[in-house]
Parts: sequence; structure tokens; C-alpha cells
Amino acid sequence: MNAIADTAAAMLDGSISYLLGARRIMDLGFKADLDRDPDFLPFIGVYSESDALPLDPEFRKRWQPEALLRLEPAIEAKERWAREFLRPYCVRLNERFGSSSN
Repeated sequence: MNAIADTAAAMLDGSISYLLGARRIMDLGFKADLDRDPDFLPFIGVYSESDALPLDPEFRKRWQPEALLRLEPAIEAKERWAREFLRPYCVRLNERFGSSSN
């Protein structure tokens, strides 16, 4: 569960994007059997709303630079939305699963 809290903290401090962090938390949450947890469900929603966007740096290497430039405004808008929407859930996950809660 520390990986969930670490990812949530990284999202809050800006060291990982909210869109990439949501994907990571979604993966970790499924492995931890949290798929019905109310603090976890919003991360599934953000993933669902952004799964078509090329976010992973390794994946982006295979895209044409022009296509990435055209998508950048949509990615930035989705990141702003995700930051606003997920911030309180990141705080809660960090509080629930952080090292101080163990």
C-alpha cells in the first residue's frame, strides 16, 4: 500500500503528472483489491477519460512529433482537470496508506 501513498504524494508535490499517476494508482489499486473503494474509483474514471492520450514517455517516442504537438493542448487540459478532480483523493490515499498510517 505504500506504493499507492507514494504515488499519491508524488502527484501532490508535482513530481508525477496526475494523468500518469492515476494510471499507476489504478494498476496498484487493482492489485490490492481496491477496485470498489470510493477513494480509488475516481482514478479509474480519470484513466477512462484519458486512456486514448499518449502519456507514457516510451510510448510517445513512437509517435510523430507533429501529432504530439496537435494533442498537447488536449493533454494539458485533461491534466488540469485531473489535478483539480483527484487532489482530494490523493490526500486521502496518502493519509490512509502512507507510512505514518501503518
